[in-house]
Amino acid sequence: MKTSKLKDLIRETIKENFDARMQAAGNFSDEEMGDITSRDIGSPFPGTDNVSPFVAKAKDYIEKFRQEYRDMSDDGIDEFSVEIINHLLDNTAAQAAAKVFFGKKGI
Repeated sequence: MKTSKLKDLIRETIKENFDARMQAAGNFSDEEMGDITSRDIGSPFPGTDNVSPFVAKAKDYIEKFRQEYRDMSDDGIDEFSVEIINHLLDNTAAQAAAKVFFGKKGI
């Protein structure tokens, strides 16, 4: 449990630093920044709420997945993640998306 608490603390610190840098870079007022950061991660930005039923279903699954994932040990997360990735990359569309993702990162 200490590892997960440390991870949570690190994530929160990174988020706070990121938020401050984003606010400065975008020259956002406190009110604008509050509006941006108060949105649920899964909620769409205005004008982008027309998603396909497949995307909506994936987003619902991802939220359930994240809840279960939090309860796993570090070793369990590693093993589980590899198995899920192998399953998800077992089609050409997913493989193409992974190539684009890693290509943008220069990997």
